[in-house]
This record gives sequence, structure tokens and C-alpha cells, in this order.
Amino acid sequence: MASLGSMRTTVDLIQPVVERDAAGFTSTRDEIRATVRAYVETRHASAAWVNRAAYTKADRLFRIRTIPGLAVTTDMEITGPDSRYRIDSAEQIGRYVEILAHTITPEGS
Repeated sequence: MASLGSMRTTVDLIQPVVERDAAGFTSTRDEIRATVRAYVETRHASAAWVNRAAYTKADRLFRIRTIPGLAVTTDMEITGPDSRYRIDSAEQIGRYVEILAHTITPEGS
């Protein structure tokens, strides 16, 4: 498990919200649900990553402290200092939430 000292990266947990205007057009805005410190691990060829990401395209592991009253779901996204990630799975393990996510590549990149 990640200790508090290794949670050095600040990330935002974002809930995309779809809004419809009076003319019926939809737009999406980001609602920041929480800004937290996280332990971040990049995918590599270790046995742990082979087991944990066998059926997903996840390339990052985030470990954050459990936030009372906030359920982390696969509908959410994470932004960090280097990129934006879509959550593939979130699992509560004791006082921590372990999140597997993959990088969102903008269109045209």
C-alpha cells in the first residue's frame, strides 16, 4: 500500500456533466468533485500489472485516500499534472481507493 509520504501528486476527480439548453443542444462541462493527493504508478511489465490489467487498457494506477460521502465511479475522470485519464475501475481497499485508468487522447492527436 502507498504510505502518506508517497502520495505526492495532486489530482482532480472530475464528473463530466451533460447539460441541455433551451434549444435542445447538449454540452458537456466538468464538475470537479475533489482535489486530492495520490500515489501514481505507470504501467510496466511487472507481474502485478500483468494480473491487475489483464482485461483492461489501463496504463496508470492511482491510489487515493477514501473520501467520505464520495463514491469514485467509472463515469468519472482524473486530471493530473501531465494528462487526463478515464477511470476503468475503482476498488476500495481499506482506507484507500485503488483506481485503474487510461490516458484520454484528444481527437486529432
